[in-house]
Amino acid sequence: MSPAGTLARRWTCERCEMSIGRIDGGRVTMPESWASTEGGLLCLACRRERAAEVALDAVPEESTRDTRVKVRRAGLIEFEVRREPDRPDNAIAKACHSSPSAVAAARRRLEQVR
Repeated sequence: MSPAGTLARRWTCERCEMSIGRIDGGRVTMPESWASTEGGLLCLACRRERAAEVALDAVPEESTRDTRVKVRRAGLIEFEVRREPDRPDNAIAKACHSSPSAVAAARRRLEQVR
């Protein structure tokens, strides 16, 4: 696991094994959207998936499918708001396949927690 700012020929996500590097084999820094975590190096897609899974862990197993879908989406939106707090609601909504009003509601929830 290499920290951000370190140069490497290839960066590989520990979870999905997607790999990024230069065609010429030159060294590059870790992509900005990736993160070095306790679970290893993770790409943005896997970081998003992990955030959704963590949100679902808080929901009882007997919850309805609709409830689980809503909680998963809320976890994903909250991850994106935390990741890029200055990003506009409509851009986050697009990335999460949601609505700007859902993103605004997530921002309000997160501000109440602070």
